[in-house]
Amino acid sequence: MYSIGLDIGTTSTKAVLFSKDNKQVDDYEVTYPLIKEKPDFAEQDPEVIVAACLKTIRELVKQASINKEDIRLIGISSAMHSLMVVDKNNVPLTPLITWADNRCAAFIKELKSSSKGKHFYEKTGTPIHPMSWIGKIQWLRTERPQIFKQAFKFLSIKEYLCKCLFGIYVVDQSLASGTGLYHLKDRKWDEEILKFIEIDNNQLSEIVPTTYELPSLTSQRQLDLSLTDKCRFIIGASDGVLANVGANAIKPGTIAVTIGTSGAVRTIADKPITDEHMRTFCYVLTDDSWVAGGATNNGGLALQWYLNEFAKELKNIDGGKSATEQIIQEAMTIPAGSQGLLFLPFLNGERAPYWNPDARGSFLGVSMIHKRAHFARAVMEGVIYSVYSIVKGLQESIGELEIIQASGGFARSDEWVQMLADITGKEIHLPETYHASALGAVLLAKHAIGENYLFSASKQIINKVFIPNEDNHARYEEMHNLYERVYQKLENEFAVFVEMQNK
Repeated sequence: MYSIGLDIGTTSTKAVLFSKDNKQVDDYEVTYPLIKEKPDFAEQDPEVIVAACLKTIRELVKQASINKEDIRLIGISSAMHSLMVVDKNNVPLTPLITWADNRCAAFIKELKSSSKGKHFYEKTGTPIHPMSWIGKIQWLRTERPQIFKQAFKFLSIKEYLCKCLFGIYVVDQSLASGTGLYHLKDRKWDEEILKFIEIDNNQLSEIVPTTYELPSLTSQRQLDLSLTDKCRFIIGASDGVLANVGANAIKPGTIAVTIGTSGAVRTIADKPITDEHMRTFCYVLTDDSWVAGGATNNGGLALQWYLNEFAKELKNIDGGKSATEQIIQEAMTIPAGSQGLLFLPFLNGERAPYWNPDARGSFLGVSMIHKRAHFARAVMEGVIYSVYSIVKGLQESIGELEIIQASGGFARSDEWVQMLADITGKEIHLPETYHASALGAVLLAKHAIGENYLFSASKQIINKVFIPNEDNHARYEEMHNLYERVYQKLENEFAVFVEMQNK
């Protein structure tokens, strides 16, 4: 018997096939664009994403050459903070507004600096940032009043998929807790916040546990997906919390670092945890477990941007190295610290630990000695400096964290994972599959149907262990301290750049 983890990400959807003993068998991926019509906008076409979900499952079954009757379980993972508006017929009135969208930054800046902003954070565990639905809905109310008046439901992409496939409006507690509208302790939509943004409960989906079993597919949908009526669907959770489960980062002192398009640092907690300085988030995993941590807007996206804009001549070699592998190999010819070249990776503003949508990317310390390889390495280091800042902030909130379980697309590069070990000074464990969110979705689904206990079944075989190089770590400590000092000095200037970019 087989299970599938459906992982709906920011730039692609992946369907990953797992055997009965949770070993990865095969995977299929469909990519789609992030639409940026204006500097602060970051949108997607929800219909394209739903089509990608259908295709990944259908093509995975075909590619793996297995009997469709042997697929008995599908768990769903989804990126957080997306928002779209639909009418009474479930027709989209807006594109999907993603976590990377900053259009409500001015409103959020004002709210964050107020006592009300901190009060909302303490209740919800969601930092006051443009990713939150509070800002997105407020922007729609003031800038798109006609759409706001027509809004039948405000949905995430997973909710929209559930309505399309199963005919119901439901949202799992995990995704609900990332909206900024969900009361962590009362476990329901927060009436005070809904009143603040002038919407009501009826415009939101029904909140269900992350173990909720969705209705059976129609016969036509079974054909569309190459499945049978024997396959059960579990709603699952957000990709972030599921990455911890899939990476086996479920013990005290262990954290999961996931770097895909964006990046995140997370650890499991047995109670809701918030931070005095509002640097970290806290989201629901199950009825008695939460995930605390922080996310960066700029992960592998930063290296892809550099590759696209400054190394266009590098092409994927048939049967050989990809363009990404080539630029990483080139970067590794440069010593740790990039000979004093520093990159602030804030191409999309920044979430943790600064939560500053106005932050912008910068190269500093540029001199005539720096070549393309220096810049490539500085970009890779800058992404990990951002992760390290989150690790430090999380440790201040909950105590020392010793071991990192790594996952996400960056984990395909041993060089980048070793850089994570060297910068953080911590031992890095690399699980057998880097599809941690998809595996987490399957393990949660099996927990939901009583096939296993979640916190004992996620033990993965560790594929590799990376030990920090102490000399490199010492150098990186100097560079990271410089990174944080430079950010503080530039913090009040970033808004000027944003203003100039928006003219």
